[in-house]
Amino acid sequence: MSYERQRIRLGVPGLDELFASGVPMGSVILVAGYPGAGKTTLASQFVYAGASSGEPSIYVSFVEPRSVFIENALSFGMDFRPLEEKGLFRYYEALNVSDPEALSNLIEDILLQVDSMKARRVVIDSVTTVEQLAKDPTRVREVLRSALYLGLKLRGATSLLIAELPFGAESSQLGPEEFIADGVIIMKYHYVKGKIERYAEIRKMRGTSFEYASMPYTFTARGIEFPLPLRHEALPSGARSERTCRLGELTLRPGMGTLILYDPSVDPLRFSVYYLVAPALASGLRVRYASYIHGVASIRDLLAACGDLLGDKLDNLSVESYDASLTVGEAELIAYTSGRGFRPDVVVAEGFHMLRRFMTTSDYLNATYRVLVRRASMGITTFHLYALPREDAWRAPLSTYYDNVLYLYVKGGKLTLEPLRVWGELAPPEGPVLAGSLKADCRSVLMEGLNRCSGPESSRPGRSQGGP
Repeated sequence: MSYERQRIRLGVPGLDELFASGVPMGSVILVAGYPGAGKTTLASQFVYAGASSGEPSIYVSFVEPRSVFIENALSFGMDFRPLEEKGLFRYYEALNVSDPEALSNLIEDILLQVDSMKARRVVIDSVTTVEQLAKDPTRVREVLRSALYLGLKLRGATSLLIAELPFGAESSQLGPEEFIADGVIIMKYHYVKGKIERYAEIRKMRGTSFEYASMPYTFTARGIEFPLPLRHEALPSGARSERTCRLGELTLRPGMGTLILYDPSVDPLRFSVYYLVAPALASGLRVRYASYIHGVASIRDLLAACGDLLGDKLDNLSVESYDASLTVGEAELIAYTSGRGFRPDVVVAEGFHMLRRFMTTSDYLNATYRVLVRRASMGITTFHLYALPREDAWRAPLSTYYDNVLYLYVKGGKLTLEPLRVWGELAPPEGPVLAGSLKADCRSVLMEGLNRCSGPESSRPGRSQGGP
């Protein structure tokens, strides 16, 4: 007869979605990382999630007093004090241990504490300190395996063992804990163009399947958060036909990704607002507009010129302006979560080249690809506007992945949109798909009816998380 172990969620947004089925209860998980990588924050979220759901939890610290821990946790919205009063949480200070003999007594007392409160979640912060106290490598293995690993394992408690990883190191310096642990999460960071890019490597997680071995993460008001992992079943089928939109002579379908490259001398704001945003709103669609080069006020001022042609449809618009120096984790998290409660049909992201300037090529490719695929799976039509000279058009990252690639420039006093590649066409159409006056206003563009969408309201996709 097969036996299926009960599973739990770790309490870390994004990471729980990576381990979709949860991790087996009673697992011992090593969390190793660089100084300041967020190990303690992640471990705090782990025990807070447990205690808040009625699972008695204990945090054993060799490195900081309770007052510092409580204060730091409060800064992320985690108040452990009511949980302590209810007997669901205990903070065990182990700051004064100085010799191996005292360590043995301490480990025994920790296990007694676990027993007394019937703890279901345990954090040991950190096993690096245990190693330093034990001194003898043989003694280290004995303590880790017999006392901590087997002691906690036999009690059925799910445990996190924290280990310090010197900056630049690829594996923990201890060794034994990495082999005896059921799961290993390595938290790292590196400096890229004046900012810190954080990412976690999942070395192993016994009894749990996961599709990504490395994921970016960031600090938010809730603690550590990972972007939602992209799952293969989210890949679009390409067979959507319930709604069509027109951009001049170009037909667009839900989920399509369109890259609009534009001459660096052109300010794309008027084109974006009048030819992409306003027509979509006028057609009854919900639009999220994100810019890396213009402020929210500039965008709304242009839309105000549309007057009563849009009316209360402006309620279907979300406008945001972003600092382009976002980290990969922040950019992906915004793309997945900034639209909670808002259901965009169309996302327009202007000045996308600025985001590229603050990321490595690899980071930009990975983040943008995941965003495009997720939006396609949700039926969200996406426009990315990217400044680049015409002769460098095919050097734009992912230019061969987008469904449509267009080039925007000024010719004969008109904003001209030239097709470089169109989905489903072996060769792009001859001539521009759109040519509009530089001085055109919102009212004239809408009245011309060059850009419009049609399709049943019931065809709109479900809740989505559209962002920049």
